[in-house]
Amino acid sequence: MRPVKQVVLLHAYSRRNSGDGLLVDLSVALLREALGAQTRVAVIAADPASFPEYDDVYAAPVLGHAGAARVRQALAACAGRASHGVAQLQARLDAADLVVGVGGGYLRARTAAQAVKLEIGHMLQMRAARAAGKPTVYLPQSIGPALAGSSGLSDGFGARLTHLLGGFSSVFVRDDRSLSFMARAGNATRAPDLAVLEFERQHDAVLARAAQRDGAVRHVALVLREAPSWDQHKRLHYAQAVRRLARLLAGQCRLSYAVQSTGRGNDDAAYYRQLGIDAPLPSLKQLLAGETPDVVVSVRLHGALEAILHGVPAFHLSYERKGFGAYGDLQVGDWVANAASFDADAVAARIFAAHAVPGFWQSAAGGLAAIRASRAGIVDTLRRAAQLREERDAC
Repeated sequence: MRPVKQVVLLHAYSRRNSGDGLLVDLSVALLREALGAQTRVAVIAADPASFPEYDDVYAAPVLGHAGAARVRQALAACAGRASHGVAQLQARLDAADLVVGVGGGYLRARTAAQAVKLEIGHMLQMRAARAAGKPTVYLPQSIGPALAGSSGLSDGFGARLTHLLGGFSSVFVRDDRSLSFMARAGNATRAPDLAVLEFERQHDAVLARAAQRDGAVRHVALVLREAPSWDQHKRLHYAQAVRRLARLLAGQCRLSYAVQSTGRGNDDAAYYRQLGIDAPLPSLKQLLAGETPDVVVSVRLHGALEAILHGVPAFHLSYERKGFGAYGDLQVGDWVANAASFDADAVAARIFAAHAVPGFWQSAAGGLAAIRASRAGIVDTLRRAAQLREERDAC
């Protein structure tokens, strides 16, 4: 197979959210593993300036937090008037050998307002990819819901989303509900989150980092975020449980706080201030590289997975199904709980149980074979998609 000249990576967000930055890095690394180290990857990002380490990064024509000009551009595109940004995107896609959707969870809309943003943001990129007619693979996603309820509006929106996805070569999904949502498309395959795939690849190095500590829990780091759009009862429970968990942890060990996302309407530091926490707030990456905690408790999935990759067990307070999917794939399901209803005492008991840390790594080792097989399947799918492009060019 000849080297792939150009891959376009759609739907990147912003490195100001460390988890989204990690998914871009893992997507690019997986592409180069599958297609060769010299593969050129053009990244289409909502916040292109946050990815200075990549040579080819372009602004996505999406509705974000960039003000009235970006809104007008997105609305113009939605109305069929090709904006400069859409024309640039189409030109990149027309020159591509392969189109890839970054791993993540952006193809969802619980409300009409979210559906509008999805329609004139990510679905705009999907339509452009369909129009380009190139082999297209979406890396592990959480997809749906497409509006709540059973109204005609909900059914129609979901049908449009699955119709677009069904026209691509392959779509990988990272949880069972997404697989069910994609059943009508017929091209979806269940696979672990990209960071879970990376855990399998780095397993020996992860265990070596973990072995540098003795398994005792003397220092725990909390990675918090504002509660998602829950009802008042769930938000109240979450706030009370977070405060109780912090008190329990501080009573038994050193407690630190870290942030995973800042800016673009997703500012963890602002939530800490609401809680009255005025302690230093390093990024989780900085904390892991410096005064490494023995355990992390993270409300953000990729904060938890980033800690695990660093050799630190992580308890995940999940607010979406992606967390239960990832921890199920890792076979550490007793280290995840629903953030909307979690029991702070039970979380603390899990962390401070006898042999909790070595038990975490022993459990995670049990899922390696299945994760390895999934990774091989994704790599093979990317190679076959690139081969399809080569065969089309030869005709």
